[in-house]
Amino acid sequence: MARDEHLLYSERLRPAAVRIYGWSPPTISLGYFQRHDELAQLPDELRELAVVRRLTGGGAILHDCEVTYCLVIDETVPATRQAPAALYRLVHCCWHEAIAAEVPDSEMAPDSLPFPAPRGGPFFCFEKPGRTDLILGERKLLGSAQRRIPGRVLQHGSLLLGRRFAGHPGADLGEPPAERVEHWIEAFLTRLAVALSLEPRPTTWSAAELADVEQRRARYSSEAWTRRL
Repeated sequence: MARDEHLLYSERLRPAAVRIYGWSPPTISLGYFQRHDELAQLPDELRELAVVRRLTGGGAILHDCEVTYCLVIDETVPATRQAPAALYRLVHCCWHEAIAAEVPDSEMAPDSLPFPAPRGGPFFCFEKPGRTDLILGERKLLGSAQRRIPGRVLQHGSLLLGRRFAGHPGADLGEPPAERVEHWIEAFLTRLAVALSLEPRPTTWSAAELADVEQRRARYSSEAWTRRL
């Protein structure tokens, strides 16, 4: 979470930056507007998991067997100057195209569903698909959330690879082998660069950037932040 926030405010990584990562141990991330005391209603096995609060809105996510992406992008890129749903749809379509050959039953959710909202809705984001989500059958496979500041947007989301907890909602891809997941990630990044008309360029974290991340990390690891609502 601290690295994602750093990217949102980075002056070096413009006009866009994308980060792909996973989670260990399994962790529940609360949406920015969610109440911490709602965790008390979860089954015992889920209440024992680590908890962090995100900078983005929407419902909680149980991060376990998944691919998480973080995209931060300036409003100089045309896709960000449209309604928030446009960027959701663009990114989700890139993921859909990346996995379609091996997951032919995946599809974009129908327009009859409501748009995702930063507040309200079920506790877990994956309990109910929204209009821009990627679905498998009638269940959500990929969902995302945003945080917007003047001139810049952070969007991150989760593609479910597997579900090891009985209370974990959503669809999943049956825990595919790592080689297949890496192939999907590369295909997604290639399609995303084309969709945004940007040239991909790998980079590394500088010492100064990691120092900034550590300062931001103190907030995300604090009880005050996690229990702020």
